Amino acid sequence: MDIEEAVKIIQGNNDFVLTTHLNPDGDALGSLMGLGLALLKSGKKVSMVLPYPVLASYQFLPGCQHVLQPSDVLGRFDVGIILDCTEMARAGEKAQDVIENTRCLVNVDHHISNQYFGDLNVVDPQAAATGEIVCSLLVRAGITITPDIATNLYVALVTDTGSFQHQNTTAKCLRTAAYLLDCGAKHNLIHQCLYEQKSLDSLRLLSRCLESLALNKSGAIAWMTISQDVLLDSGAVFDDSDGMIDYTKSLKGVEVGILFKEVSPGEIKVSFRSKNYLDVNQLAACFGGGGHERAAGCTVQGRIKNVEALVIEKTEELLAASCGGPKR
Repeated sequence: MDIEEAVKIIQGNNDFVLTTHLNPDGDALGSLMGLGLALLKSGKKVSMVLPYPVLASYQFLPGCQHVLQPSDVLGRFDVGIILDCTEMARAGEKAQDVIENTRCLVNVDHHISNQYFGDLNVVDPQAAATGEIVCSLLVRAGITITPDIATNLYVALVTDTGSFQHQNTTAKCLRTAAYLLDCGAKHNLIHQCLYEQKSLDSLRLLSRCLESLALNKSGAIAWMTISQDVLLDSGAVFDDSDGMIDYTKSLKGVEVGILFKEVSPGEIKVSFRSKNYLDVNQLAACFGGGGHERAAGCTVQGRIKNVEALVIEKTEELLAASCGGPKR
């Protein structure tokens, strides 16, 4: 991990453009705005770029007002930093055009499936979140972490660890979280905005999603499905399904939880979670996706029932072959 080289780049340049992946989650947005605000505080010129507006559920994050559309950004930059992206394509074509128009591209990420596409790659698969890496980078660069910066980075940690419940919650992660709280991260605000602002439509969607809950014969695989019809009937949007996959993994005896989402006819987004045995990054890679050992995803083309059958079959195959798999 070339973090010291990244510190030199931050200290030695003045004009930065930052972006992250499409459909950004809390780690992506927290890392983007945490780093962006820190560079602004250091007197740098910074453009934070996203192809779409920040989701309403994350608009409490400090720095949202600085986020620009790719069409608003012109010229060539000294440094481009892409955060929480396994590959350039995940940023989307418009943001990619902007981020590539730089003299030096820095890739900051924690996914084991990262493609090391940057001129400089600050990639640590052992980190709980990209926000954890950004925090280390700022500390080494001697940049004071303000309460606004700390709030963003704390959100990155909270969301990517499932509120410090997932296996990626390490001692370093918890030390980083404690440090960010010392820096003024607004824990109560974060908790309320992330977990106590559900819409009625989102709870109706959860009800319909739970109705679809199914198990394979061994009881080791559980899955739920959100079709276009279910989405329309509930009045919700797909962003309301965040976190619902955890219900599949919460079942006793289940090793792998899967959520199928029909984002459009013939296009199915599949999310995977596992407890102990199966590397779902490898499972997702079978369908052109990736992620982490215990959390990953992919997009599969086809009818939803056909995709379900295909993915469940492959999951059973890999689970049976996994070393130390559950004995039944």
